[in-house]
Amino acid sequence: MSYDTCPRIDDAASYVLRAMPDEEWEQYAAHVGDCGVCAAKIAELGFVSDALLNAVPQLSAPPEIRSRVMAAVNAEAELLQAAGPMADRPIERESRRLRLLRLRPWPAAVLATSLLALGVGSGVLLVGTTDEGSAPQSIACAQVPAGASCRMQVADGSAKLVVAGLQSPPEGRIYQVWLDRDNGTAPEATEALFSVRKGRATVTVPGDLEDVKQVLVTHEPLGGSEVPTRQPIIAAQMA
Repeated sequence: MSYDTCPRIDDAASYVLRAMPDEEWEQYAAHVGDCGVCAAKIAELGFVSDALLNAVPQLSAPPEIRSRVMAAVNAEAELLQAAGPMADRPIERESRRLRLLRLRPWPAAVLATSLLALGVGSGVLLVGTTDEGSAPQSIACAQVPAGASCRMQVADGSAKLVVAGLQSPPEGRIYQVWLDRDNGTAPEATEALFSVRKGRATVTVPGDLEDVKQVLVTHEPLGGSEVPTRQPIIAAQMA
């Protein structure tokens, strides 16, 4: 088959490795559903990437990264359970070809990044009362990027950040939550790392919040940082 019949054939490799922004990936996925040339190229590249994956020795992740990934996975499981059985269903209008493409195994590096993104990026908003029956207090964030919204829900000494309309972090980076105690020291790092799904995320703020003045969010290298490397894009004042 000649691959010169479609001007977008060169995007197939980036699509298979998911080495393109989410919006472009979704646009190309829709194109593949109608283009047999690109679909055939993706199927061919899929076999190659799977073979490369099987040829690479599998390494164990460092304990600190493993614990972060598992915390993200557990958070996603709790959110999906609270949202009900329909929360994780695919969109029905997708073509059968696209559904089959989505089931193809991903390379290990892409899968690890996706677990982090999915772990805390589902955007499910939990409403109602806490286990103790007290209603959460909702506080608007004092600082948020243009076009986005953010609120912090506080109840019984715990807090959650609920964001919408937030762009995905730059390639190779992830959002990280920080605790600012306003005591003359740098903000305290947390293990709360997240990306967004369709601009939305609900993130549990970990740690002792008793004397925290602000909850901050920056984008950091994958795996997180010990001190912020960027200015905060989100700042939420504690009541």
